[in-house]
Amino acid sequence: MIATSTSRRTAGNVQSTLSREAIVDRALATADLEGLDAVSIRRLAQDFGVTPMALYWHVKNKDELLAAMGDRMLDTLVPPPDDRERGLDDLRDLVTQLVSALSAHPGSTGLAQLRVLQCERGQVLSERALDILRRAGFSVEQSANLARAALQTAIMLVSGRPGAETRIPQDERAAVLAGKHAALTGLPADRFPHLIECAAALTDCDDEISYYRGGIELFIAGVQALQRRLPDPQAAAAG
Repeated sequence: MIATSTSRRTAGNVQSTLSREAIVDRALATADLEGLDAVSIRRLAQDFGVTPMALYWHVKNKDELLAAMGDRMLDTLVPPPDDRERGLDDLRDLVTQLVSALSAHPGSTGLAQLRVLQCERGQVLSERALDILRRAGFSVEQSANLARAALQTAIMLVSGRPGAETRIPQDERAAVLAGKHAALTGLPADRFPHLIECAAALTDCDDEISYYRGGIELFIAGVQALQRRLPDPQAAAAG
């Protein structure tokens, strides 16, 4: 009787901690440690010590779970204050915020692209980016393309960060990185001197802040260069 009562109390404790929020948190953590392919209803049920049916009370299926994971990452975004005097500097802040939000869960970055136009926070973020670009003089089509590129840049920077290896289980990453480094340093020095020289930088990232900042600045510099090539509205009106 004592053992049975203890088991019931333990099961009750697990059930009381089981919630949609807890399930999404666990799914994001699993993706970070083992890759997004490791996330499944059955796997999460095992982690919580319950049957898959217990999870279905909170998420209908895996598609809904993945959507909730994407929404959670975007929900952490707090767009910077709107300052119309700053022009494209506002876009830089927006992309920086996005990179920061995605880098908290690098294993699930691709889900943000699927959800950015589907959840309210993503819609607010998109509207803000489009407003900045339209005010900068870009056309509707150009603004849409650049807003999309801003999101893709953030996703690429996070998921493609040297050393991240988000698709590989964490306990295998060190060996994979060591293999990549060895493959580069083992190349013929007379043919690939720069690959050998940059082997460490290409396969790992010692300074994430500089890495992310450099990627964001590259994107913003491209947008600024495009803006300088836009027709002058005043000249067009005079002509």
